[in-house]
Amino acid sequence: MPSATRDIDPADAQDLLERVPRACLAFASHRGPELIPVRLTWTGGRYHISIPENDGPLPDSGQEVVLLVDEGIYYFQLRAIYIRGQVHPAEAPRVAARGHWFEIIPTKIVAWDYGTLHEVIDGR
Repeated sequence: MPSATRDIDPADAQDLLERVPRACLAFASHRGPELIPVRLTWTGGRYHISIPENDGPLPDSGQEVVLLVDEGIYYFQLRAIYIRGQVHPAEAPRVAARGHWFEIIPTKIVAWDYGTLHEVIDGR
């Protein structure tokens, strides 16, 4: 049976990783769910994020997190790439902003673009 999807190949959203319009990190802390704006540096297929200093709790090493990079404000402009994975403390890149640096090791990557809604049959 046909249905509509907004899902795209993550490679088609790679430009979001290169220019990073907005990025935030979600994780669980002792206070409950946390959602923190982050700076993303994507080089060589590696995801490094910086959490500003004094911005509340930090994720624990090895903790599962979700990184969302998105853009658009109108329905058919909404695009995003969602990266779920484990976070580990990391060295700051050579030219980097101050903050707490981490690397995310992805376990799942999903991307969508509402401007490309298309029909699929049986999930294909």
